[in-house]
This record gives sequence, structure tokens and C-alpha cells, in this order.
Amino acid sequence: METTIYENITEDIVNSTKEIFSTMIPMEIKAEDSFYQKEAMISTDVMSLVSFTGEHSGIVAFFCSKKIALKVTSSMLGMEVDEFDQDSKDAIGEVTNMIAGALKNKVLDTFGAMHLSVPIVIAGADLTISSASGEHEAMKINSSVTCNSQNSWLMVPFSSDGQKFNVGLIVKKND
Repeated sequence: METTIYENITEDIVNSTKEIFSTMIPMEIKAEDSFYQKEAMISTDVMSLVSFTGEHSGIVAFFCSKKIALKVTSSMLGMEVDEFDQDSKDAIGEVTNMIAGALKNKVLDTFGAMHLSVPIVIAGADLTISSASGEHEAMKINSSVTCNSQNSWLMVPFSSDGQKFNVGLIVKKND
């Protein structure tokens, strides 16, 4: 995977995420220094994914704890939410979808036109997910999500009142 493709993308991720939070979710967030993370090292309670295809293929993801997911959901809905249920999953999926949509517009010159999927939210314990390609590189979820792959994600961490979440991006150029 080419890591140089991400050189100017971090700022676009930060701006897209801040734009969505400032307009849709009344939470103060602060971006921190980005880093690359091997998939095998990703561990989280909640993962929301929006894939894209076009000249490049990839995934925009929102990784967070259930605690920050509930905070985001509460802020987004304007009411206290204390249980991670379907409304919480829908809210986190929509946040990811909005970030991916905003990012899509900012990276058009870099990645070309792209089509976004609907968001997929994964949360819980004892879940296994296999790729649609029939390969059995499974993602095991045992109180946290752990991905098993050779790819590196560009991770942009954000914090709000001492709690953190990451917006991740993984991209490959299509042949």
C-alpha cells in the first residue's frame, strides 16, 4: 500500500470531521496528531464503516468506545441516551456517513469521483465477520473489535472532554 497517498489527506479528514460536529453534533472536539495503524492492532468497542469505490477503493471509519458513542448519540439527538441500542447504531452510522460525504467532496482531486456505500455499524461481543470475497480473514469481536489484515490505516484521533475517538481511512488505487 502506498502511504504517500495520504500526505495531504489528514487535514481534509480533520476539516470534514470538525465540519460535521460543528453543524450536526453540539460537541467540542479537538484533533490530535495522525498516525498509521496496522489493522491487526485496531481494537475498539464500536466501528462504523463507509466504503467507497471509483478510481480508488477504500473505507472511511469511525472507531470509538461505547461511552463516546453514547455521548455522540446524546448530543446528536438532543436527549440523554444511556443504552447502546439501534438508535445509537443509527446515529454513529449517520455520523460516519456525513464525515465520508464531506471528505468525498474534499478529496475529489486526489482520489477522483467515488461512490459511497451505506454505513455499517459493528458493536458487541463474540461477533465474527468474514469478507465477502470468500476469504476467511475474520474479524473477531470479544468486547472489542480487532481487525486482522496486512493493511495500514491512516488514523486521525479526536478528543472531547477527555474521551477519544478515531476517524480512519484506508485507500488503494484500482488497477
